[in-house]
Amino acid sequence: MKISKIAFTLGWTLMSFFLLSGQNTVETDTWDNELYLGNKVSAGFGNWRTSGELQVRLADDMQALDQWFIEFIASYLQWKNWELAPDYRLTIKPDQIENRPGFSVIRKDIFGKEEGKKHQLVNQVKWQADIGSGFFNNGLRYAVFYNLVLNDKFVPNLGAGVFYRWSDNFTGVQFIRAGVGLSYFIDVKHSVGVSYYLGISDPGGNTSYQGIPVIQLIININKNFKYVPAKYIEF
Repeated sequence: MKISKIAFTLGWTLMSFFLLSGQNTVETDTWDNELYLGNKVSAGFGNWRTSGELQVRLADDMQALDQWFIEFIASYLQWKNWELAPDYRLTIKPDQIENRPGFSVIRKDIFGKEEGKKHQLVNQVKWQADIGSGFFNNGLRYAVFYNLVLNDKFVPNLGAGVFYRWSDNFTGVQFIRAGVGLSYFIDVKHSVGVSYYLGISDPGGNTSYQGIPVIQLIININKNFKYVPAKYIEF
């Protein structure tokens, strides 16, 4: 458990530093309340976990449609502590349609004694390409998540991530997010995840802040996993 505490503390401290340092250098200080609503269906087959999600994102104090998308993820549970996860997202925005292929390498560590392994630490490194009419933008993200299994019903969690963009128009840290959440398991197949993230974004000098509630209904068709899968949120 000492490794879990140290690793997560370092990750959390790093993200907090980015947030604080960003607040000291802003030129434009704006705040927006956003809302992410998602419905995910997942299934496990041996070394594979697959999922599909329909998500709607609202901006401008939750009064305007920012985007909605359909995302497919196929995670290969290569080893007990590693997952390889290619994914694809089709995003519909008011002014354009984007295709976003991606690929993640995920490290997961579960801590505890025998049947009491209730602590999961997840580190994710992901590359993605945002492709639309006339542009091809690359991005790289690092995120860390901590999940605590309190009992069969409740799993609280913490998470933080930083996203680096390189494109023709902007190269640099585009956004940072950190937050807290709770998963409630209704039954074996159904669960609800509720999280709240604070974010800071800087797409080329226009710094802004966000408060983002994230609500997901998750339906697990089956759980025939060879290994325990990593639990994390796709920003």
